[in-house]
Amino acid sequence: MDAPSGPQAFEDCELGDGSSVPAAFPKGSIAPPGASEHRFVCALSAQLDALGEPSLFPVAPASEVYRVLWLRSDGHPVSVRFEREGPVAQVRGAQSAGKGLSPSGELLEESAIALSQDGTRDILARVESARFWSPPPAPTDTSVPDRGSTWIFEGVRAGSYRLRVFQRESLAKDAGYTSLAHALIRASGLHIQGAVY
Repeated sequence: MDAPSGPQAFEDCELGDGSSVPAAFPKGSIAPPGASEHRFVCALSAQLDALGEPSLFPVAPASEVYRVLWLRSDGHPVSVRFEREGPVAQVRGAQSAGKGLSPSGELLEESAIALSQDGTRDILARVESARFWSPPPAPTDTSVPDRGSTWIFEGVRAGSYRLRVFQRESLAKDAGYTSLAHALIRASGLHIQGAVY
């Protein structure tokens, strides 16, 4: 889909404590628009806010950005964002307290790493291997399971936006996205407890 623009692309998210955060995902990108999708989007947006992550819109036209949000039932939420403008790329990683979609906690760790040209080429090759820019399947599920993990991949390039959501089992069956997920986590330098799954 084209990168969304205008206020109609997003709705603010009211949090349980009386505060609000902007929705980090455009309507209809995770599931058909409606109350169920909005609740899920708001839960994810609250996690990204706790991780210090902005919405991917707007992005400078010359930038190429990929981000993964990793939620585990038994581990801390993690985000990793790769951003490239020209030959220069960097990775920002963050890890917050909490588990799964439980109310987001304080920021535990963050990193910012400039990538070498080889490191940049490696990430971009994995993006291509995952067929990231192929049309994604229609979104249907709007929940994070009580057990296991959920991976939300986003990308913005040349005015286009892609989003893919994987549960642990479906990610394990997709070698391209599994490779991309592991490469992004490694590049972030974050101290992850337990296995990456």
